[in-house]
Amino acid sequence: MKVLFVSPEVSPFARTGGLGEVVGSLPTALKNVGVDARILCPLHGCCKSLPIRVLKEEIVYQAGKENIRSQVGILEENHFEVPVYFLINETLFGREAIYADEKGDYRDNCLRSFTLSQAATQIEKVVKWKPDILHAHDWMAAATCAFLNAKRTKTKTTHAQGSVLTIHNLEHQGAFSYQDFKKSGLPETFWGMDGFEHHGELNLLKGGIQHADKISTVSPTYANEIRTTTHGQNLEESLKFRGADLVGILNGIDQNSWNPMTDQVIPAMINPDNPAPGKKECKVNLVEEFNLNNLNTPLFGVVSRMHHQKGLDLLFSKLPEILSKKNASFAILGSGSDEQELGFSKLADKYPDLLGVRIGFDDTLARKIFAGTDFFLMPSRFEPCGLAQQYAMRYGSVPIARDTGGLSDTIIARREKKSESTGYLFANAHPNALLEAINSAINDWEEKKQYLEMQKRAMNTPCSWDVAAKKYRDLYQWVL
Repeated sequence: MKVLFVSPEVSPFARTGGLGEVVGSLPTALKNVGVDARILCPLHGCCKSLPIRVLKEEIVYQAGKENIRSQVGILEENHFEVPVYFLINETLFGREAIYADEKGDYRDNCLRSFTLSQAATQIEKVVKWKPDILHAHDWMAAATCAFLNAKRTKTKTTHAQGSVLTIHNLEHQGAFSYQDFKKSGLPETFWGMDGFEHHGELNLLKGGIQHADKISTVSPTYANEIRTTTHGQNLEESLKFRGADLVGILNGIDQNSWNPMTDQVIPAMINPDNPAPGKKECKVNLVEEFNLNNLNTPLFGVVSRMHHQKGLDLLFSKLPEILSKKNASFAILGSGSDEQELGFSKLADKYPDLLGVRIGFDDTLARKIFAGTDFFLMPSRFEPCGLAQQYAMRYGSVPIARDTGGLSDTIIARREKKSESTGYLFANAHPNALLEAINSAINDWEEKKQYLEMQKRAMNTPCSWDVAAKKYRDLYQWVL
């Protein structure tokens, strides 16, 4: 079976978050279960230094009256475990950032999306390899499913290829105008309520949902949540309509990259069966890194975007109360909302011994936070899957998270099954609910035995891509 991943991101070459991580890991896991998985990604500015062999034959996309010509480059084989194809178009993709710059979203994102999506359906003409499945990821690749259906209609080959659309975050949908759709080259019949039209606008993700053979999202709980008005982001009716073709498959993580026994970045090796010595050394290092002064209280970590979705405002509202008791300290790494960046930074100035804040993102520091903290906070209002809680558990930082999406699927709650628990879940997106969970964690940490057993269970929780890869393989077979 041959599968082409179509994505605007692929780690480690171009990524903004979880989407890139998944596309960078899942194809390798699929290879291990007998699937010939390959990747198509635009050649963004950040990828130009890669060793790429450019193929001679072009892909031509007719967008309205304009012919858009792109080339395909192949990454040298020894640089990745599966073949990676880059779509080369300097005008459309040669920018450093993937979706936006300091001025906001790129004005031609719709054209960029259509160009990538159409190219996926023509890839076999250039690389002499024809995929059985086109696996599109999120809104920027969602139109792949529609271009494939248009190709099927034109060539009258309904079963030659199939499509899968994976929704990583329903919040991002790709909204544009009807005029943009008219330039797509897609049949006019693909517009309308059962196509790309959504409240009078072009919605790329909705079009992908309507046209994909099968749809997946990144956790079973999220697959159920997005069919409700609470989490459906105004697409719940389309998702309920396609409910029989929608599945939730929980993301894994790259256990080779995220391995506390071999990670060269963290100060000490952490043994999942005896984590205490390594965790202590890592905690000492992290406390020094943030200029904190108390090793005798639990240390809480945060690595996150500062965005409404992530719920850090819930933490911010209770931090003064927590810090005034001096029975806990915090190490926070993140960026996003100007208000939250400023608020956390000012609070750190007021409590310098107990709260350390770094604005931005630093992979090395993130790993040190996972390794050096006792608890890890994820108070997300919604979380399709979440990777950070899995990294934290792997490194012995017990998660405290909202009971939503993939957080619900990866953490066994302390309140429900004490003898099996791997962390803490709280139901309501309210500061008091988060505070109650933090206080429970502090009490368990002080009792030590309960906490240490929970920490070991968290570190030994299965988190590889193996199970997910087999489920995706089954999904592809279902399509065909």
